[in-house]
Amino acid sequence: MLVTLRRRRAHALLVLVLTLAMIATLIAASGRAASAARADSKPPPNPTDGQLNSAEQQKAALAAEVGRLGAEVVRMQTQINQLKANAELAEQKYVYALSKLQQAQAASVLAKKAVTAADARVAVAQRQYNSFVSATYMSGDIGGTTGAMLTAEDPNVVLQQSALEEYESDHQLDAIGNLKSATVARSNADAAARKAVLNQQAATVAADKAKQNAIDALQTAQVQEHQLKVSLAANQHSLSQAQEQLATLNHQRAAYIKYQRHQAALRRARIAARRAAAAAARRAAAAAARKQARERAREAAHHPDGGSSSPVGGNPVVHASGGSWTQAKGYAAVARAKNYLGWMYAWAGGNASGPTYGVCAGDGAWNDCHVLGFDCSGLSLYAWAPSIGLPHYAASQYYAAGSVHPSIGSLRPGDLTFWSANGTASGIHHVAIYIGNNEVIQAPESGSPIQITPLNQVDWGYFGATRPLT
Repeated sequence: MLVTLRRRRAHALLVLVLTLAMIATLIAASGRAASAARADSKPPPNPTDGQLNSAEQQKAALAAEVGRLGAEVVRMQTQINQLKANAELAEQKYVYALSKLQQAQAASVLAKKAVTAADARVAVAQRQYNSFVSATYMSGDIGGTTGAMLTAEDPNVVLQQSALEEYESDHQLDAIGNLKSATVARSNADAAARKAVLNQQAATVAADKAKQNAIDALQTAQVQEHQLKVSLAANQHSLSQAQEQLATLNHQRAAYIKYQRHQAALRRARIAARRAAAAAARRAAAAAARKQARERAREAAHHPDGGSSSPVGGNPVVHASGGSWTQAKGYAAVARAKNYLGWMYAWAGGNASGPTYGVCAGDGAWNDCHVLGFDCSGLSLYAWAPSIGLPHYAASQYYAAGSVHPSIGSLRPGDLTFWSANGTASGIHHVAIYIGNNEVIQAPESGSPIQITPLNQVDWGYFGATRPLT
């Protein structure tokens, strides 16, 4: 009887020790969870929806102003180009007027030389005429032919004198006609030369004025263009600041959501720890009770006051899953894409094996054949290459990747997100990879690196998403 009493006391002490150990374990687990919760108790800033909407509106307004100023700069540049052409044309007219003036001056010099020659011919004719008059006076031609016949020694003398007078008279008329013609020609030449010089001088003044007007207009337009460009740069700077502010707010909102999820996970962990500790305590108590029951059964075999034991059981937990898509494959695709964060976009670049050199094309992709990287669909097909072969075409990937097209609220890491230019699948022009927390990894455009971007800031015309391997 004394031995039995000692055994019962020993069993009771064992049960008490195990129970206290389980309680200590429960307290320790709860303490660790509470310490972790206190470490993360300070939440990050959470911008309001009003702040986000205000930042979005400010960004949109500044973007519109930048677009307007850009169009105004283009219009002003077109005007400047036209004014440049007008200035060049005025300059050509000015040079042409100068050449015509030089030709007129040369013609005037020739005309003056011709007048000088005519003056010389007139002087000769004048001298001949004077000689004729003097000879006629000296011969005493008083009675004309009759007087000559009366005073002449013989008829031959009369005939000779008449012929001489007729010759001299003819030459007198020629000299006078030449004098008149030369004088008129000289006057005409002088007048034409003066008129040509005056006209060309006026044309030169007009051309100079046109050239100066064109240059003044060009300079005015250039000043306006400079002012527009300064205003455009200022607005672009403001736009950049607004985009940065919006990105900061979005990041804060994402961090706050992540914090909330983390706090929820900590609460679940604390509950799970308490439940686990309680279950462990129950199991320990049940084990001690079973052992005590066995001891009592053995004692009952030898003593009439033996005890009994009760069975303990449990149900297994079953986890079910199906389909070729798994969350692990989604995370693996995201990890493969993140390996190339910071690499540059390459037009038509990338394949299932990794980055490739792009193709030099128009617009901003003029240098992409020298860039090693991915375009948007090249990055997505590479990310999922270990699990599925996708075409290098964003519009085809929408259907080729899988048959499940989740909503934005149901996106999971690895899902492909698409943007369309016209709201149809055939108009899809961009694809990115969802990584969680409303963010995607994408290859945006030529000149930009592969980057992580908030989903609502990727591009315009969001179309939908596809979950690969579904």
